[in-house]
Amino acid sequence: MVSFTAGTAFASRGAAIIFPRGEFILRRELEREMARGATLLVARAWRGRFETDGETALVTGEQISSRVVAPPHLEPIAAIERERRSAGPFPARLDKEGRIVGEATGSAAGKAEAVKAAMAMLERAGHTPGQLLESRAYLDRLASSADAMTREIPADLFFPVVGEASERRTLALPGGGEGQVSVFLKASAGPGGLLDTFERRIATRVGDDARMARESWSLRLE
Repeated sequence: MVSFTAGTAFASRGAAIIFPRGEFILRRELEREMARGATLLVARAWRGRFETDGETALVTGEQISSRVVAPPHLEPIAAIERERRSAGPFPARLDKEGRIVGEATGSAAGKAEAVKAAMAMLERAGHTPGQLLESRAYLDRLASSADAMTREIPADLFFPVVGEASERRTLALPGGGEGQVSVFLKASAGPGGLLDTFERRIATRVGDDARMARESWSLRLE
């Protein structure tokens, strides 16, 4: 079964985008539900700036803070995340539409197309050579694929196409069971088309086991 909704209509950029002057703070929060109900939360912030070059721009920035929240048994992972400095989406070359075309990597698709690409990635996770024999192993693989998708930087991160999209699929499992995967994307923009908030959620379920990967970005001018 496939259910797809475009949510609110995607807002086209009627006016030219505006690369702001001065610095901004970009924040990203990533929450992953791990095995046995554990949750890992990683929040980072970067200070960045736009350097215009005609109709295009180079966005540069550096990490200024990080916060990791995890249960005690995940402390070794949390310690690594606390010490790791992430480049985030920097540096990134933007075209005149504000889309990332160099350095940082991301999907060139819009919100609806990005959902479909994510669903395809997650669906492929259950059809690898050797056939996964246990539902929990299947769920682990789906969750790993969801984590891989949230590591990709959206091509329209800084100047998003406003709107939301979602899709839900029921997938056949090895042994005759069923699993569910849901993907949700939502983006909003402020003056000049600049990012306000971007959210991406991926939920996977096999039987009574469920995992959620949630990612959110926000940008504020200083």
